[in-house]
Parts: sequence; C-alpha cells; structure tokens
Amino acid sequence: MDNGKTLRPFGMRDKIGYAFGDFGCNMSFAFINSYLMLFYVTCMKINPKHFAILILLGKIFDAINDPIIGGLCDATKPGKDGKFKPWIKWASPVLLLSSIALFIYAPNAPYGVKVAMCLGIYCLWSVAYTSVNVPYGSMQSCITNDPDGRSALSTWRSIGAMCAQIPIMILLPLLVYDKNDNPRGELFIVFVGVMGAIGLVSFWLLRRMTTERLAPAVASEKQKFNYFATLKSFFKNKPMMGATISTVAYLALMMTVTTSMPYVFMCYFQNTKLITIASMLAGCPIALGIVLAKPMLKKFSKKQLCTYPFLLSALSAGIAAFVRIKNPYVWIALVAVSMFGAAFYLTLMWALVADCIDYQEQKTGRREESSIYATYSLFRKIAQGVGAAVVSYAIGATGYNQNLGALEQAPGVPEKIYFVTAFLPFIGAIISFLSMLFLYTLDDNAQENGKDGKDKKEKTQE
Repeated sequence: MDNGKTLRPFGMRDKIGYAFGDFGCNMSFAFINSYLMLFYVTCMKINPKHFAILILLGKIFDAINDPIIGGLCDATKPGKDGKFKPWIKWASPVLLLSSIALFIYAPNAPYGVKVAMCLGIYCLWSVAYTSVNVPYGSMQSCITNDPDGRSALSTWRSIGAMCAQIPIMILLPLLVYDKNDNPRGELFIVFVGVMGAIGLVSFWLLRRMTTERLAPAVASEKQKFNYFATLKSFFKNKPMMGATISTVAYLALMMTVTTSMPYVFMCYFQNTKLITIASMLAGCPIALGIVLAKPMLKKFSKKQLCTYPFLLSALSAGIAAFVRIKNPYVWIALVAVSMFGAAFYLTLMWALVADCIDYQEQKTGRREESSIYATYSLFRKIAQGVGAAVVSYAIGATGYNQNLGALEQAPGVPEKIYFVTAFLPFIGAIISFLSMLFLYTLDDNAQENGKDGKDKKEKTQE
C-alpha cells in the first residue's frame, strides 16, 4: 500500500506472486507432511503409537495458534507494505530455522530427548508456519474482490503448491532410501535446509509482486475484536461448514495416502523406487485439474466441480482397499484416479473460503477475513493432526516394528498396511462428497450478489 500513487490493476503479476507464497509455504509444510513420520518413526526409532500421540498434541497446539494469530492479524493496522506482508517478512526466517532443527538426526539420543525434540521443535515450527500462512491466506480477499480473480488466485495458489511438491514427490524418494529400502536419516536435514532457503526467496517474491488493494478491516475503539462472536457466526455459516467438513475429511482421511504410501512400497510391494512413479502419477491428475479448472468453470459451478468428482475418488479408493492388488502399477493408477477426483476441489477450495468470508460479512456486517481464515485453518490443522495420528496409530496396530527393516516385518503386516492405506481415503471421499452436496449452499450466482451487495472500493491513494 504505497501512499501517494494509484495502485496498479489486478493482473498476472499478482497471480504469479501469490503462487510463490504457497510455493514457499510448501517448501516446508509438504516436506514435513510427507517425511516427519518416516523420519521420527523409522530413523529416530520412536514407537509409531507414541508418535501418533505426539503429532496429535502438536497439531492441537498448532490449531490453537491459528485463531490467536488470526485475531492479532485482524487487529494489525495496515502500514506502507500493507496489513499482511510484515507478518510474512518477519516470520519466514524463523520458519526456515525451525524446519531445519526439526530434522536434527540423533538416533542414539535418550528416548525422552527424542520425544521432547519431536514435540517441542514441532510446536516452535507451527507458530512460525502459522505466522506466515494465516496472513498469506488472508491476503487473497484483499488483493481482489472479483469472483473470477479470486478463482484465478486460488488456481495459481494450487500451482505454487504443486510446483513445491514436485521435488518432494520425484527427487527425494530417489535419494533418501538405501539399497535395502530403508531411509537414510542423516540426509533429511540437508534437504529441508535447501528447500527452506528456496522458500525464503519465494516469500520475498510474494511480497514484491502482490498488492493489497481492498481496505482490510481493523478493529476500532468501539468495535473491539471478539473471537467468540466470530466463532459463533462461523458455525452458523452453513457454506463454511460444508467447506470445512469436506476439508477435514480430505486432510484427515484422504491425504493419509501420502504418509502411508512409503510403507506400502517398503513392506508390501518391496520396491521403494516406485514411490517416485507413484508420486508423479498421483500428482498428474491434480495438475490436470489446474489446467481444466478455468474452462470447466464456464460450464459448471464451483460447487459442482468440487462435489461430484469425490464419487470417483470413493470408487477408486474402494477398489484399492477391498481388492488385493499385486501389480503395483495398477494400484498406482487407482491412487491417481482417486486423486483426480479431488483435483478441482484442491484447485478451487481457497476461492470457496473467500466466498464464505464474503457470505459471513453479509450476514454479520463484520469484515474479519483473518479470524475466519484462521478458524478454517484451525480445523485444517486439527484434521492434519488427526490424520497423522490415525495413520501412525493404524500402522502401529498392524504390528509394524520400527526396529526391524522393511523386509523383516512379521507375516500379515504388509497386507494390513496395504488395506489401511486405501480404506482411509475411501471413507474421506464419501464424507467430503456429502458435506459439499448438502452443506455448501453457495453457488456462483451468490458470489455475484455478494459482490454487488457490498461496495468494496479498490484503493486509490489520494
């Protein structure tokens, strides 16, 4: 927000810049989401059932941060760089350092020290990540209020996230495992350090390339921040509930496949080299969804694109769960089809959230984008914690022994891991479909009405 000059119009520079934001976030988040359990259970030798408790506690702490930081963000007065960019500027270096500390390799440390490292450093990382991610997500509703523009920002955000996941999905599986299909713990800190440095540059590009045009709300002396009022309105916001429940189901159940997939290839298929192929093919449908989102939006509403494809996900995951498939390539294809069912949802979900923020403003008369986004993010964090805990506990319940190599597990353990890996996404897809179908009541016409009903002027400096 540079005083004294007219702001440039919304355009491609904003879209690319906004993509760099999620690229930077996922340089840390996607790596931790994919490899934290593998590192602490298989490399640091923490019992998977203990890890399930640790990650759940960490995610609960992480979730509590969101409304607190969201409220602080809402109460922040815009400066020369806007309302949200200063948060990203100061929190991103802490995010880099805490990401590196989280992967310090000390397998011979006392068990209690390893447990304390896992939980303590994760909590520090979560504060840093939330301090970057909540302001970043809140920026979208201040960059533009045009529905097409917001859909474009959501698409470009997905592009940024996907690009960040490419080295995690393709390169790391080729480097992190030894000849016996066991991960090499000493390499994780190197990878996360390099990716964190790249993320730091990405956050700088985000701040340079995007512009906050719409005047964000700041609590006045007469209208102090009241998170409980916001939370009450949040739960009364039926479309927000639809988006939130579907997200919780996706993250807590469908996304567990990314965490348990390495164990399927280590123990069931006994070929970790296929993890790269599986990750590539699982990511391709999402890339296809990004490409197809814009032309498909001309024929279908966001709700339709984010609802009915979940049926395809449920069918594919159900086959993978209940049919014992021996050919790894057939199994990989089923995972790819299941991921394609969620592709449009992943591409457009941030646009859904922005529309729900506008809807809540229409109902309450209060503009609280950071607090609403943070509350949504709170449930995302809880879902991620539940998902990580569920899959970790489930793998422990299969009889998996972290002290044995991948090829040394007891008979029956690989088959149980195989079933759990597909069954959880099957349940998640069904819940996501039902919540979007019956609770998310906004459609594209509602967006336009909301835009016309609230005259939010794009800021031109006097």
